[in-house]
Amino acid sequence: MSQTVPNNSAEPPGKVPAKPVRVCLVAGHETLRNLGPVVRHMIIGLLDEPLDVTLLCPAKSNIADIPTPPVQVIEYDLTRIPFLRKRALQALAEQVAQAGISLLHALDADAAELTGQLADGIGVNYIIGVYSLGRDVRTLDMHCKAIAAASEPIRQRLLGSHVGPEEMIHLLRPGVHQAGEATCFTDPSRATAIVAGGEFHEYRPFATVLKAFAELQKQQRDCVFFLVGGGPGETRLRQLAEKLNLMSDLTFVDRQGADSLKGILRAADIFISPTPSNRLEIELLSAMAAGVPIIDAGAKACDFIIPDETALTYQSGNIGDLSDKIAALMDNHAASGQLAENALAHLRENHSPAKMTRQLIDLYYAVTGKKRPVN
Repeated sequence: MSQTVPNNSAEPPGKVPAKPVRVCLVAGHETLRNLGPVVRHMIIGLLDEPLDVTLLCPAKSNIADIPTPPVQVIEYDLTRIPFLRKRALQALAEQVAQAGISLLHALDADAAELTGQLADGIGVNYIIGVYSLGRDVRTLDMHCKAIAAASEPIRQRLLGSHVGPEEMIHLLRPGVHQAGEATCFTDPSRATAIVAGGEFHEYRPFATVLKAFAELQKQQRDCVFFLVGGGPGETRLRQLAEKLNLMSDLTFVDRQGADSLKGILRAADIFISPTPSNRLEIELLSAMAAGVPIIDAGAKACDFIIPDETALTYQSGNIGDLSDKIAALMDNHAASGQLAENALAHLRENHSPAKMTRQLIDLYYAVTGKKRPVN
C-alpha cells in the first residue's frame, strides 16, 4: 500500500511532498530457488521504509514466505513462441506500468534480460544484482543505471571486464540472519552429524565426499552423514554409497526450502561444500550463518570464506585432505566452535539483513534521483 511520507526538508509553500519510490523486484525462473532467504529478508527490510514493493515472478513460484499484502505480486508465464512472447511481454509491461513502478531491480542475472525488456517498454531505469564470476552481464543499455555485486571478487571481476563505469558498480553483500552462537558439538552423547550440500550435477566432488566418509567409518568414528541436494549424479552416488557400505549411516535428502534447510543445519555439526563454484552460493552462506563450521572445496566468489579463519578449505577431489579436515574438527571441539564463532562475527559485520537493506535503499534513491524522505 502506498504511503504519503512528510517531507521535512525546506519545500516551497504548497508543494506536494515527493512520492516514495515504487520498486519492482524481478525474479527469473531460478532466482527464488537460488536466493529465497535473501529475497525474503530484502523485502521485509524494504517494507520498513516508505517504499512500495512489487514482486514480479514466474507463475507458480513458491512465494509462501513473501508478505502479501502489502507486497503486490505479479506473475508471468512467457512462451518461447516469438510472436506470442512479444504479445505477452507487452501485456506484462502494461501491467507493470499500471502499478506506477519507478524502478526495476533484476534480483540476479537470471532476471536481467526480462528486466531490460520491461524497462525499455515502459521507459524506466533498472539495476541488476550479480552473484557470479561468470560473464552474466556483458553489455548494458541506457536504462541500466547500477550493478550490485554480491561480493568483492564479483565486483573486481565486473570492474576488470569494463562492463560499465566504476561508479555504476556497487558492492551489495546478501544479508542473512545469523545464529547467536556456534551450534556444533553441543551434545557429546550424540553421533557427529556431517552434512554435504549442493547440486549433484558433477559426480566427482560428491564421490570424494562419500570416500572420505568411508575413511571415517574405517577409523570407527561415531558419525552420521547427509547428502543434501539432487541432480543427475544421484543414481551413481547411491551406487557408490552401497559399494562403500555407507547406507546404514548415510541419508540422501532432496534439495530443501529455506526453512527445512535451516532445520537440517541446526542439527548439523559440520557442513561440507564439495563443488568448486563461480557463484556465491546462498546455501553455503546459510550454513555458516547457522553456526556450523564449514569445509569448502573452492567457493571462488564467496569473500566470506577466509581459509583457517571463517572456514577450512580442502583441495577438490582430495579424499585424504577432506577426511583429515573433518577429523580435525571432530577431535577439537573448542577449535571447531571458535571457527564457527569467527564466521558468525564476520557475517554480522558484512552480511546483516539490515546493512543489505540500508545500502539497497540508498542505491534506489541515488538511481531514481529522488530525495529520501525524513521519518
